[in-house]
Amino acid sequence: MQMGVSKNELRGMSRLAVLSLALLFGGCASVSKVATGDAVVGERMTLKLDTAWNQFGAAMTNNIPTWTVEGVTVDALQFYVGIKDGQRLAETSSAEKSQKPLIFKSGMQPADVVSLYEAMLTRDGSSFQLEKLEPAEFLGGTGFRFEYSLNRKVDDVPMRGLAYGAVRKGELFVIHYSAPRLVFFPRYVGRVEGLVRSAQLRS
Repeated sequence: MQMGVSKNELRGMSRLAVLSLALLFGGCASVSKVATGDAVVGERMTLKLDTAWNQFGAAMTNNIPTWTVEGVTVDALQFYVGIKDGQRLAETSSAEKSQKPLIFKSGMQPADVVSLYEAMLTRDGSSFQLEKLEPAEFLGGTGFRFEYSLNRKVDDVPMRGLAYGAVRKGELFVIHYSAPRLVFFPRYVGRVEGLVRSAQLRS
């Protein structure tokens, strides 16, 4: 794989950095610190953090708990906790009303969940390529893990993402991470994998 950074990627990452700073300091988003130690997400999922994260307010992230290191427009760690049968994975904007609703069904197989994520991530015209889908330990039992590449249309930045998921008692639980494919994804993917290994559901 080519490890150099293209001019387009450099320009895209520069725009991302500027936008993140504007959001952080321009009063457009509320940001709080998630400290090291034990954390609870969505009142159902517990995690152990070796390093701190920044958490963006619900208004900016469609009520999906979202953490970041560099800024939510750069890297984003999202938690889908207890998505019930018939519940939307994401709300549809007015510009997307003609698109198929992103609804989870409890009988979905891992490939179906991946297709749901693909539909969500490409609503804006971005291009998605599944790289890997395999069984994985998650939340104390068998789940699945997938990796993908995405060319984000809004700024033409090549992205990389991974997610761990499982269906427990008819509910979907997913930890999803995405970041620019060069520099940021390899920098933080190890941190994300460690956090996923610590994830448990409250009894």
